[in-house]
Amino acid sequence: MGFINLIAFSYLSLFGFVVLLYFINKKKNIVEVPSMMPWMVLREDVVRSRLFKIDILFLLQLLLMLLLVLFLARPYLKSSIINISGKNVILIIDSSASMQTTETGGSRFDQAKSDALKMVSKLSQWDKMMVISTNSSSTIISEFTNEKQKLSNAIGNLKPKDTGTNLEEGVGLGVSFLKNVDNGQIYVLTDRSPSAVNSYQSEGEKIKFTRYGENSANVAITSLDVYQDMFKDYTEREAYVTIKNYSDGDKDGIVNVYLNNEIIKKSEIELKGGEDRTLRIDKLSASGILKAELEVNDYLSVDNTAYAIVHEIKPIKILLVSNDNKLERELEKIQNGTHRIRVTRIKTTDYVHDIAQKYDVAIFHEYVPNRNPAINSLYVFPPLRTSYPETGDAGKDNTFHRSLFTITRVIKNTRILDWDTKHPAMRHLENMDDLSIRSAIEMKPPEWSNSLIKVAGTPLDSTIAFAGRYEGKRVIALGFDLSDFDFSESRNLKILIMVLNVIQWLNPYEVEENLKMLTGRQYSANYTMQGEYELMDPEGETHKFSFENNTSEHVLLNKIEYAGEYVVTGANVKRVFVANLFDDKESDIRLEPAEKKELNFEASETKTSVEDRKSEFGKYLLFFTPFLLLLEWLIYYKKVRAGTE
Repeated sequence: MGFINLIAFSYLSLFGFVVLLYFINKKKNIVEVPSMMPWMVLREDVVRSRLFKIDILFLLQLLLMLLLVLFLARPYLKSSIINISGKNVILIIDSSASMQTTETGGSRFDQAKSDALKMVSKLSQWDKMMVISTNSSSTIISEFTNEKQKLSNAIGNLKPKDTGTNLEEGVGLGVSFLKNVDNGQIYVLTDRSPSAVNSYQSEGEKIKFTRYGENSANVAITSLDVYQDMFKDYTEREAYVTIKNYSDGDKDGIVNVYLNNEIIKKSEIELKGGEDRTLRIDKLSASGILKAELEVNDYLSVDNTAYAIVHEIKPIKILLVSNDNKLERELEKIQNGTHRIRVTRIKTTDYVHDIAQKYDVAIFHEYVPNRNPAINSLYVFPPLRTSYPETGDAGKDNTFHRSLFTITRVIKNTRILDWDTKHPAMRHLENMDDLSIRSAIEMKPPEWSNSLIKVAGTPLDSTIAFAGRYEGKRVIALGFDLSDFDFSESRNLKILIMVLNVIQWLNPYEVEENLKMLTGRQYSANYTMQGEYELMDPEGETHKFSFENNTSEHVLLNKIEYAGEYVVTGANVKRVFVANLFDDKESDIRLEPAEKKELNFEASETKTSVEDRKSEFGKYLLFFTPFLLLLEWLIYYKKVRAGTE
């Protein structure tokens, strides 16, 4: 036993102060006696010695002070602790698509799993291991543990995914844990070169790579696209599939194309080393899932299949609100030529709010309703101001009109200076500066919109067309009158193309939802999701999701890890989308020119260290002070009751 604060023993000098108080404050008892004769025989020193008598209260007070002094001195008991530590292993397993490459004795991933299980079996009882799986993202499948059965189960349940490789992220995650442990080591099991990982260059010997791969011949489908304009029939649509030979030698194979599981095309193909070729697919007769399969002798099969979506053709019901039938006649020309739109015209006096809900798109010509129609809308040559005498609002401004349009002036004989070629409504439009517009209105685009067409103005260029989203619906405003143009005349071809683009952009069936995507990405649901939903992946596994009633649009779903068809069901909604690999780095299974490193893992020697520990126990002495104080009070109270104090 020892004391950390020896200076605290100087407080023992207070014992003398307590004794002095007893001498000063000791009370004398007055006793009446009938005679002084018996006291005269006592010596004076005997009488004085009886003035201070040591009693139990005095001893308790000294004991209490002694406990306080010992507490301040911080007494401790000395002990020695023996620490035995082993290696902290961080195991990173590449589970990307290229690890599915067939090798002698199984796939590359099977070899990596086998080596990982051997590593677990060689762990000593003092070693700990963490396991990280990395593909397009990285996941910790087991925290640091020395339980071999738990580690073996975690590794045994691993499956390779149909995604790319983000090995940099996986190694970086391992390095972050490596900095917080002693005697740490990272082992990476992959078919990638360590030179591609920046963390490997900085950490050096603490990261050891084991590379897999002998076979290198592979042919892959690198793209499958369907070109499906909304105004084309199924038979007019085209699809293209591209196949690439990633081998050094020549390869031949067969490409089979299916539409809703019925074969529609079969082609033989021969490719030289490094060559790619694109095949045209026709005979599309319906909507559904388009699938291309490649029959070829190679070592990686995940990229031999690709998927695409052929959208369903639906007629677009358009409500035209106009008092002039000129625009109706021009839209009928488009209707007769495409058979995709159905135009219904009503007068402005016949328009009521509920009627718009029966249509897909509304076109308001020289008119703005007093309420948002709540569907995708086109406003053509809107009036400067609108009031509604038939509703009793004569003379009152239309608040909905003000929320959309801030019209500054009317411009005659305008000349177009700039137009947004990136917006879908302005696709395939060039040299619009020679377009003749007789009259237009200058508008200030709202904050939620983008300017589409600008003309010369003073002092700045003026906007005469804008587009955007208002309260969740698409809105386009044109500050010039489309009825001034004859769509059948060649000189008005640019206006016709723009109108076709506008209708296609306003078409609610041509949603922004991504129905064909790459594996490893997130699925964006461009519709409101409420309640319980299920996502079934190509492996037949079901993933459940739950959304609150106030969930907004554009929900992102993960678990897009396999190539094939996905089905989202729930709350009267069913969506089908597809995912493909389409990754050059994964399909090129040839090893990069780097030294192949074999796994060299043995059980580490344990490290033994002796640590001297001081266990303080002074704080426990304070537990006795309340009991001593209580005992002192009881004794004192008893003496007072007895009259001896």
